[in-house]
Amino acid sequence: MKKIKYIFILAVLIVAASCSDSFLDTDPVNKSTEDKFYQTDAQMFAALIAAYDPLQWGGIAASCVPFSEIRSDNMKTGGGGEGDQPDVQALETYTNNSVNSASDGIWKKNYTGIYRANLVINSEFESTVADIYKAEAKFLRAWYHFDILRTYGPCPVITETLFPEGQEFVREDRTVVNDLIISDLKAAIPMLEVKHDAANLGRITQAAAQALLGKVLLYKADWNNDDKATFDEAATYLQKVIDNPNYSLFTDYTLLFAANAENNSESIFEIQRTTKGGKSNWSNVDETTEGNFWAQFCGPRGYPGNDQIDGGWGFLLPQSDLMDYYLADDIARKTAVAWTYDELVTDYNADKPAEDHVEWAIGQYNQLDFEGYAQKKYSLWKAYDYVGGLALNRPGSERIIRLSDVYLMLAECNLRGTVNEAKAKMLINEVRKNHVYGGSTTFDGVDELIATYPSRFSTTLDVLWYERRVELAGEGDRWYDLVRSGRAPSVMGAIYSGVDWSKHIYMPIGLTEQGNSGNTLTEYPSEALPH
Repeated sequence: MKKIKYIFILAVLIVAASCSDSFLDTDPVNKSTEDKFYQTDAQMFAALIAAYDPLQWGGIAASCVPFSEIRSDNMKTGGGGEGDQPDVQALETYTNNSVNSASDGIWKKNYTGIYRANLVINSEFESTVADIYKAEAKFLRAWYHFDILRTYGPCPVITETLFPEGQEFVREDRTVVNDLIISDLKAAIPMLEVKHDAANLGRITQAAAQALLGKVLLYKADWNNDDKATFDEAATYLQKVIDNPNYSLFTDYTLLFAANAENNSESIFEIQRTTKGGKSNWSNVDETTEGNFWAQFCGPRGYPGNDQIDGGWGFLLPQSDLMDYYLADDIARKTAVAWTYDELVTDYNADKPAEDHVEWAIGQYNQLDFEGYAQKKYSLWKAYDYVGGLALNRPGSERIIRLSDVYLMLAECNLRGTVNEAKAKMLINEVRKNHVYGGSTTFDGVDELIATYPSRFSTTLDVLWYERRVELAGEGDRWYDLVRSGRAPSVMGAIYSGVDWSKHIYMPIGLTEQGNSGNTLTEYPSEALPH
C-alpha cells in the first residue's frame, strides 16, 4: 500500500490553520504522528479544521468566485495590461491549456481537501461529537468533488487515503461522481447542527447541506436531459431551506456585501476569511493565507483609497455588458456590484476641501478590459482590525450559497420539473420585492416585467435567467450557470469567436497531474456537451 500520489495530496495532515476569528482557531496537529491521531474529540476537531482549510486556498484563479466571473460575460481579468497575470488572462479568453499554472488551482485545493476530509470520515474513532465532525467532513468531501466536477468535468472519485500499487485514476462517469456527492450530503444532513453559536459561525449546518444538495441535483437534472424527476427532488431540499426560520432575505441589498456583513441572515454556505491571520510574508501564499488574498487583486487600481476602502491591483473588472443589462428599476443590485468613477471621485470629493480630494488614475488599467467600473462586492474595506500584511489579510468571506440563490433555484425547479408556474413567480417576486424594492408591497414582478419588456422576456424562465445573472453577479455563479444550461457556447461565442467548445467548456487537467496518474487521466473529458 502507498499514499495517494501528489495528484491528490501534498502532505499528510500537518495543518490546522486558523481561518476565522472563532471556530477555526485551534492548535496545529503536526505535534502528533498520524498513526496516534484521531483518538479524542479534540484531535478529531483539529483534523476537521484541516479539512476546512483548503476552502481558502488559492489566488484569483483558484477561487470559484473570480474564476467564474472572469470566465463569463460579467467581468474581465483587468490588471495593468494583457501581460499582467498572463495565465489568468488566458482563462478569460479560453486560450489556457494544460501547462497553464492557473488551470491547476481549483483541482489542487479540492483534492487536498478531499484527502483531509477522508481522514476524518474514515477514522475509526466514534463519539457523539465525532459523528457531527464526520458529517461536516462528508459535506466538505461532497463540495470538493462538486467544485471539481463542474470545473473539469467527470473526475476521479476518491473516498480512501491509501491505494494499492498500480492503482489507476481515471475520469469516472458523471453519474458515479454525482452519486458520491449526493450520498455524502444525504448522509450528512440528519447529523449536522441546525444552528451554531457565535463562536462557531461558518461551520456547516443542515441548511448548508440541504442547499448544496438542491444545487447538485439541479445541475444533475440540467445535464441529464432536463430530467423532471430530479428537478422535483431538488425542490424538496431547497424548500426546507426556505422554510428554515434561521434565514431571511435582506430588504437592503446594498448591505449584503458591506463591511462586516459576513455570516448574515442570507448566508447559507460561506467560506470564512479573517483579517487577523497575521501572515506577513509571501512564501507559499496560495496555501497559507487566511485572509481573502484574491480580494487584494480586485481593488481599484491607481486609487489612493478613501475613508471607506483601500485601492488594489485592478483585476476582475465588471463589463458594460453586465452593467447595461440591469433594468431601470434595478438600482440597488446595480449599485452593489461595481464602483464607478462618480462614486470614488466625483461624489466623494463633492463635499470635501481641495486638499482632501482623491483622484483615480484609470490610465494604469489594462485599457482593453477597463470600461469604467471596479469590482465592489469584495471591496478592500478599512473597517476591520488587521493583523499582519495588509494585502494578505483582506476581508470578504466568499458567499457560496445565499438564500436568494435558493429562492431562484427553487423557482427554476418549479419551471423545469413538475410545473408550478404560480409558485415560481411567487419565489422570483419575493426576491425582487426585497432586493429591488426594499421590501415594499408595491413592486414590479414577473408579470409586469413580461408586459413591460416583451422584447426581453416572453416567459417566466426568461425572467428567471435575468434574475440569476443580476442577483448573483460578482459572486461566482454566472459561468457555471451558462455551462449547465447549455448556453455557454452561444453567449460566450458571441464575445470570443473560434473557441473549441468541445474542450473549453471545461478546464484542462494539468500536464503534471496527467503524468502523475500514469497518463490515465485525459486532459479533457470525452463526454458530449450538454443539450
